[in-house]
Amino acid sequence: MPIEIKGLEELFRKLDHAAAVQTLTPPMQRGVMRLQAYMQVYPPPPPDSKYVRSGTLGKRWTAKVDPSANGLVGKVGNRTPYGPFVQSGMFQTPWHRRTGWHTDSDAVAQNEDVILADFQQAVDRALAG
Repeated sequence: MPIEIKGLEELFRKLDHAAAVQTLTPPMQRGVMRLQAYMQVYPPPPPDSKYVRSGTLGKRWTAKVDPSANGLVGKVGNRTPYGPFVQSGMFQTPWHRRTGWHTDSDAVAQNEDVILADFQQAVDRALAG
């Protein structure tokens, strides 16, 4: 789920491409790490559950920031084959929804304002300087 930052045109007009990307890289890194950390939190186990969690799902969350032709791309993902059934907003099973597992949609909804504010602060500092 992409988070779109509005108002970047002025930054790219004022700075060259490399300087604009350099300005945006730290908040992008903080943003993907924030989303990754949110997704790694397990809900409490159901009260009558005898299942012992391995922790594999939480350990396999990844966050990556790459330059692109238009700027930067931040990606958060999970390398477990069953991950989408547990934590995807589109594919989460009813059981995992009922038992409190966060989804990627939840992660964006809960963190979008803080991430956008971080980007805005970086852009404002760059444009003022």
